Amino acid sequence: MISPTIVGAVILGVPAVFIAYFALWYRNRPVFWFALALVAVGLGYLDFTGALDDVATLILGGVPAEAPAP
Repeated sequence: MISPTIVGAVILGVPAVFIAYFALWYRNRPVFWFALALVAVGLGYLDFTGALDDVATLILGGVPAEAPAP
């Protein structure tokens, strides 16, 4: 089964890459590559904070992961 982290990254990353491609590829390619780098950094941050798992469970349904008790 696919990890919720990967599913969340696909749900958020693919539309962001398509939008960057259609908005920037033919106009300014270096800015497009910078936008891809920003998408990668953003997905890394969301993975680090656990938000990708939350997005996947919200979109696909399922039991949301609870934070551990302090």
